[in-house]
Amino acid sequence: MLAYIVRFGLSGVALAAALSSAQAATPRRPDLLAPPATVALSGLDKAPTVAPLAADALPAIDAPPLVALTAAKLRVVPAAPDELDLAWSLLPDDQRGLALALSDWSAAPEVARDAARRALRAKLARAYAARHFAPFWTEGAGWREAAGSAIARLRAANEDGLDLRGATIPSTETGASVAGELALSEAVALYAHQARGGRLQPERLSRLIGAKTALPDPARAVAEVADAKERAGETLQNFNPPHFGYQQLREKLVELRTNRAGLPEFDDRLAAAEAGVAQTDALPPAKAKRRRMETLGGPSTSHLEAEIVANMERWRWLPRDMGDNRIEVNIPDFELAVIRNGAVAHRTRVIVGKEQTPTPIFSDEMVEIIVNPSWYVPQSIIQKEWRGGVGAGYEVSYRNGQMVVRQPPGEKNALGRVKFVFPNDYAVYMHDTPSRGLFAQSHRAFSHGCMRVDQPFALAEAVLGPGSGWSQERVKRLVGDSERYINLSKPLPVHIVYFTAYVDDAGRLVQRPDLYGYSARVRKALGFSS
Repeated sequence: MLAYIVRFGLSGVALAAALSSAQAATPRRPDLLAPPATVALSGLDKAPTVAPLAADALPAIDAPPLVALTAAKLRVVPAAPDELDLAWSLLPDDQRGLALALSDWSAAPEVARDAARRALRAKLARAYAARHFAPFWTEGAGWREAAGSAIARLRAANEDGLDLRGATIPSTETGASVAGELALSEAVALYAHQARGGRLQPERLSRLIGAKTALPDPARAVAEVADAKERAGETLQNFNPPHFGYQQLREKLVELRTNRAGLPEFDDRLAAAEAGVAQTDALPPAKAKRRRMETLGGPSTSHLEAEIVANMERWRWLPRDMGDNRIEVNIPDFELAVIRNGAVAHRTRVIVGKEQTPTPIFSDEMVEIIVNPSWYVPQSIIQKEWRGGVGAGYEVSYRNGQMVVRQPPGEKNALGRVKFVFPNDYAVYMHDTPSRGLFAQSHRAFSHGCMRVDQPFALAEAVLGPGSGWSQERVKRLVGDSERYINLSKPLPVHIVYFTAYVDDAGRLVQRPDLYGYSARVRKALGFSS
C-alpha cells in the first residue's frame, strides 16, 4: 500500500496525514515502502524537514485515513520522489484533481480577507481529506443526481430571504469539474449556515436579545444534502425554520417578488457562466437593485420586502422545536397566546416594557404560579425612581448591606393577585396588575420589562391545562394575605418573540410598529437600505 502525505500550513503550524488509497484492492505490501515512506513536517517559518514513517504506522486498506489537518494551504506529497507516478496512479482522476485543487481553493484571493470564508473552506477541505478526496457531487465527468436538486434549491435561495451573492453556484448544463464540485460544496454549506441564522449574531443587536442559534457543521451539512440524492434540494431547504409562521411569511415574500413585474428572478441573474460556473456576485449592485424596486413597486414595496425578510430572520432565532404546548408573547402585538396541541387555546392582552426598559426576547420554561405574590422592588427602581424614600405599605430590611424593599400581598400589590414564574437570566416574569385601565389602550408599553397580563385567573387555568383540576374559580379561592404556590405538572415552554410582520388567521399580512427598533437593526445588518 502506498501512503500520501497531505500537508496544510497555517500560522507556522505543520500537520501531516497519511492517507490510505481507497481504491487499492491488494493486501498491504511492505515492499512498496522501500525506500521508507516519509511524512513531511514543516512550518511556514523554517525549512522543511523529513521524518521516517514506519510501515506498521500506516492504516490498513479498509481503515479510515489518519487525518490531522488545519486550514489554509494544501499540498499532496508522495511518500518518496521516485514513487510519484505510482502514487498518482492509485488515485482516480477526480480524487487526484480535488487533492491538487484544494491548495489554490483554500488560499484563493477572494477569501484572503474573509476569515469566516477561510474557516469554512478549511472545514470542507478536512472533510474531503477524510474521505480520500472522493467528490460529493460529481462522478467522473458527470454530475450526480443530488447536484441538480441542490443547485435548483440554491438558485431559489431568495425565496427564503437568503443572500448567496458571496457564493458561486455551478451549472449542471456543462460537464462536471473540480471547480464546480468545490463551489457547490461551499454554496451548500453557506446556505445551511444562513438558513440556521448564521448571518447575524442576535446578541450584538441588543443585550436583551437572548436568542441562541444552533449552527450546523458545514461538512456534515454538505454530506447530509449530498446523501439525500434526488431529495437533496428538499433536505437543503429543511435547514430553514420549520415553523408555520415562517412558512406563511415565506409565501408572502415569494408572492411579493413574483408580482413585482419587470424585476428579473434570481435564476435569470445566474445565467452568465464561466467554465460551467455561474457567479452570483455578478448580481446588480444593491443601489441599482433598489432603484429598480422603487421604480416598479415604490419605496413601500422595497421596505415591505425588507421587513418580511427581517422577520423571517428572527424566526431563525427560535428553537426548531418550540413545543406543541407553549406560551408565546409577541411584544409588538401586545398579546399572549397559550398553545395546546399546536392550536391557540387562549389569548389575552399584555402590557410590555417601555422603550427605555424593553422586555427581553428569549425562550425559557414556566414552572409555577404564585397566588398573592409579594413584590420585591428591583434595585434599579429603588435607585432611579425612589430616591425620595420608600412610601407607605412597604417593608424595608437590609441584606448584605443592601436595602431590600418588599410589598406584601394585597389588592394594591404591584403584581396583582397572580404571578407566573419562569426563571430566566433577565429576572422578568408575567403578573397581574391593579392598573387594569391600561389594557384598554392599543399601545401597551408601560412596564419596567415584566409583562402584565389581562384576565390572570383565566390565564392560570389555560397554563395549568385541561385535566389539571385547576379551574380559574379554584385558583380564585386561594386569594388571601399569604403566598400560595401552584407547581406546573410539567414545565411549559415560554417564548418571548418580536415579530413586526406576520400572517394572521385570515391569511392577511399584518404589520406592527417597531417598538424597540430591533427590526430596523436587523434590516440594516442584512444589508437592506430601508
